[in-house]
Amino acid sequence: MQDFNRSEYTQLKKFLSFYVERYMPMQTLPPEQQPPAVLEAMEKRSPRMAFQGLRQAINDCVERSSFFDPVKVAKLDAELISRGIITLSELRKRYSRGYANILKRGRIKNDTEFNLLQNVINDPTEKSPDELELLAKLLSDYEGA
Repeated sequence: MQDFNRSEYTQLKKFLSFYVERYMPMQTLPPEQQPPAVLEAMEKRSPRMAFQGLRQAINDCVERSSFFDPVKVAKLDAELISRGIITLSELRKRYSRGYANILKRGRIKNDTEFNLLQNVINDPTEKSPDELELLAKLLSDYEGA
């Protein structure tokens, strides 16, 4: 996997394993057909394809979790941190088209977007001072509207 950031790949893989185990129990699938096993088999054939597949799986996790309320996300993030796994809030920030659209638009349209930004700003993952300032402004503007 020389073309890829091994650290990022490892982080994403840990998150996927945790998320699948917690939110997508697949007792009906044989072990070799469950997402982590499929990913490992793909790693052996084509690391590049495995990384692309892993990113798509993370996108799917982000989309599937979009209905989680802020309290659930905060609890999940805390558990992930305690296990040394990247948080859902950080992944939402990285992979959510919604997050990018909000920043590009420069305003929050609804409570779902508000909750997304609330989770991102409360996530302890490092953010630049400019990003924190922008998030705080967007949240404040929406609350004041």
